[in-house]
Amino acid sequence: MTSEGVSMPDGPLIVGFGGSTGPMSMTSLLLERCLAHAVTRGARTLVLGGDELGTLPIYGADGEPPTPVATALVEAVREADCVVIATPGYHGGMSGLVKNALDHLEGLRDDPRPYLDGRAVGVIVSAAGWQAAGTALVSVRSAIHALRGWPTPFGVTVNSVEQPINDDGSFDQRVDGALEILAGQLVEFAGWRAAARAGVR
Repeated sequence: MTSEGVSMPDGPLIVGFGGSTGPMSMTSLLLERCLAHAVTRGARTLVLGGDELGTLPIYGADGEPPTPVATALVEAVREADCVVIATPGYHGGMSGLVKNALDHLEGLRDDPRPYLDGRAVGVIVSAAGWQAAGTALVSVRSAIHALRGWPTPFGVTVNSVEQPINDDGSFDQRVDGALEILAGQLVEFAGWRAAARAGVR
């Protein structure tokens, strides 16, 4: 788990998880870049990448004590104001790695804010084709709804065939702009929620 630079100590906490276990995972790089944009807007960020999620046991072993990574994931999302989920598009849906991580959020079931309740959730999908990217985006958003989260209006889909990573590790300008839009929506949502809670008091 890594924490990025912080512009404001009291800024909203945005937790990102996903990616894949590949050494040059495009999805992981997209996630990190989105969170970097969030930092420039004053957010605090925390990342659980593919290598960490790859150590999660398959969810469903009732009665088994949670592993350290499972506990870290649940605790991070519990504290989060917003979440970003990044996944490769596999056969029309999200990766098993990401779906398993979402299943582990069952640990939030009995919280005052259960699951993803009250949190904006951004989605990033990379796939070798637009159809796979689009269907995977829909599948992740459906899971977010089931977990009571608020999918952001804007989702980022990247066609890795037409929009590959540049030799210097940067992204196409349109891709980077899309990630910046997503980061902005997350930070704005967190600000609106904070203002609403302050008004209720």
